[in-house]
Amino acid sequence: MASPGIGGSEKYPVDLCYMVADLKYNARQGVKICEIQQASLSLFNGDTYRELPEEVSIHKELSHVLASYNKKGWVVDEGIADKKLIAALADSPSWRHPRDLIGLFSDEQFKTQSKLRPTDKNDLASYQGFLYISWSLLSVIYDFEDRIPGVAIIDKSSFPFWIDKYRMTRLFAEDELLATLKPKWGNYKKTYTKGLAAKIARELDCDTFVIKPRGNFMGKGVIIVRLSELDTVLRYIITKKGALAESKNSAYTAWRHDTFDSFVVEQFIASDPIRIPHLDNKRYQPTMRVAFVLAYNNQKHDVHFLGEYWKTPHLSLDESGNFMEKNKDICEPPFYRSVDAKTSQKVHEQLRVALPRLHSKMLQFSPSSSEDLYAPLRGEGVHMVVQEQPVSGT
Repeated sequence: MASPGIGGSEKYPVDLCYMVADLKYNARQGVKICEIQQASLSLFNGDTYRELPEEVSIHKELSHVLASYNKKGWVVDEGIADKKLIAALADSPSWRHPRDLIGLFSDEQFKTQSKLRPTDKNDLASYQGFLYISWSLLSVIYDFEDRIPGVAIIDKSSFPFWIDKYRMTRLFAEDELLATLKPKWGNYKKTYTKGLAAKIARELDCDTFVIKPRGNFMGKGVIIVRLSELDTVLRYIITKKGALAESKNSAYTAWRHDTFDSFVVEQFIASDPIRIPHLDNKRYQPTMRVAFVLAYNNQKHDVHFLGEYWKTPHLSLDESGNFMEKNKDICEPPFYRSVDAKTSQKVHEQLRVALPRLHSKMLQFSPSSSEDLYAPLRGEGVHMVVQEQPVSGT
């Protein structure tokens, strides 16, 4: 889907990002996005539960999309967790896959071709190919943009956002449409007071909350909590004291090493429950994972959906257990299910309009004078709340 006229910049004459969104969906409110991040940070274990043939797996779809822009590329193994992704790209004879950074810069083709500037910097087909590499590796080359102008670096515009949930989340607050797709949220300083829980409940106007560290992934540090327990959780994550300090649960242990000076709290939004046939048809509270590509090419935006599936907690809504055990997904087999076609269509309709706007804001992002463009954002802990608005037509 092409969208002309929505921002780009000289810094990003072309751009392509392989991304994943975790979201809630219910018939009354529509899409509510919990997280958006680089897909290289994810493992798509739920892909096999989509009950689709291998040729339309998420990884194969990604290969097809990339080839529609440019058939050549290099993928560096080190630092990319998803080995199925590497295998899918390396399966093409036009892609090379060095093991690490040394291997990349020892590759004779890369050394020569990466220096050749494109004949048309606005056209991905004019580049010598794509480069898919972990930012943790590429970041050691301070002048990479000048040194390798002949390759289009996948995920480049998402690099400033990869380590900080607050930096990405605040992009939603800057756009009226994007704001409707986020739950109410706030960013709070790590200063404990007895009135903090009441303040958060008042500002977010809810009684169930999702607390997130700004710099963790794979669910580490994410705590889903009711109002009655909010003060206890806040006291722990800020002071590292209390009964929760002894917990072995990664939702709590991750906070012991959190170095940010603030944290994010969101209103908890529930999806419509689903039943999973291979789990005795029990009811679960699901989160949808959607993989997609954002492309900016020839001064137009495109969105390509690669696939989606439901992921769930390990306990059903009807089993005994605490609230978080029945509402926080675990990203482990067999707790997955395919998304029905009707729901997929409705989710795609909303995201197809919103995602080019988000991509445009990523391209136009400029750090403040106190921020480095690619460094983790420590920020000022400024509080921000996005008002929830019902989604029409859903």
